Amino acid sequence: MEPKLYTITELTSILDLHPKTILRFIHEGKIAARKIGRSWRVTEDDLKAFCHGELSGPATPGPAPDYDTLKDRISVSAVIEINEQNSEEASRISNSIMAMLNSDMGSDGKSRFDFFYYPEIEKAKYVFYGSPGFIRRIIGTFELLCGERGDDNG
Repeated sequence: MEPKLYTITELTSILDLHPKTILRFIHEGKIAARKIGRSWRVTEDDLKAFCHGELSGPATPGPAPDYDTLKDRISVSAVIEINEQNSEEASRISNSIMAMLNSDMGSDGKSRFDFFYYPEIEKAKYVFYGSPGFIRRIIGTFELLCGERGDDNG
């Protein structure tokens, strides 16, 4: 008895997958297939092996998360935009932020700050990178500047 061979089109309706997905699975070796002429064919046994492998294969656990070193690996970013008509005022704010970073506030050595001013839209953009605590202190500083400390109404 000759084995049943399925085309990509037939597999599309059987597996309810896009033809490109099936071809990718073939190229990745997830579905065993043979090229006959210019088209791919999958035997019934190979199709069953793929289906059973997908459904009954043991889940391989990933590596356990290392929470002990997370604080050394994590970096948080924040962008603060201010509508500012005067580039000199935006630069003064930037210089004040740099002074804060050079003090104890930015002493972890992993924090970074970028400043951009866009005169065509009159907007200053302050971009911060660092630890969660550093970003929390930066946002707290801007809350104080805005008079919003302790105000949860946002």
